[in-house]
Amino acid sequence: MAGKTANNYYKQNQVSLQINENGFLPPQALDLEEAVLGALLLEKEAVIEVLDLLQPESFYKEAHQLIFKAIVDLSNSFQGIDILTVAEQLKRNGTLEGAGGAVFLAQLSSRVHSAVHVEFHARIVAQKYIQRQLIRASTEIQEKAYDPNTDVDDLLDFSEKKLFDIGQGNIKKDAAKIEDIIRMSVKNMEEAGKREDGLSGVPCGFSEL
Repeated sequence: MAGKTANNYYKQNQVSLQINENGFLPPQALDLEEAVLGALLLEKEAVIEVLDLLQPESFYKEAHQLIFKAIVDLSNSFQGIDILTVAEQLKRNGTLEGAGGAVFLAQLSSRVHSAVHVEFHARIVAQKYIQRQLIRASTEIQEKAYDPNTDVDDLLDFSEKKLFDIGQGNIKKDAAKIEDIIRMSVKNMEEAGKREDGLSGVPCGFSEL
């Protein structure tokens, strides 16, 4: 059984970083995703710092999404948050194996020693998610713009709504911070487009990633 669990961890840790049609990696920060989750497993009060910043979809790696959802489920039901309770919640959700198993949870909690920077890390994770949303939205806008049957006024309304929804759907507690993160996301996307390797994201210290 232990061997199977370990295999689940290694399987989940081999993330497929899909390159889009333009040859770029989607914006992501896997090391910071792990830092956020590790902090939440380490200190239960840390969840208060990130609930208004993140949602499961904010995480790029599917296993991280499943783990964060389990943490949110526990928080919403006023239960304690640690490795054991998160593992049990993942079992109830039927997603423990998909999240990498108990071994992966232990690995996450061992990679951080404090939750002091959890909000800062969470904001960067949120920024990467917004960048991915902006990329998806711009692709949809381009497709409609190339369609000769598209009404320009409708296209403008569609584009405006897409950007508005991205801003409203992510950071809820401070509108000014939403604008800052979106502005930072756009700047990072522009800088990534100028790089020869086309890579974006925060450099990761873990070789298996």
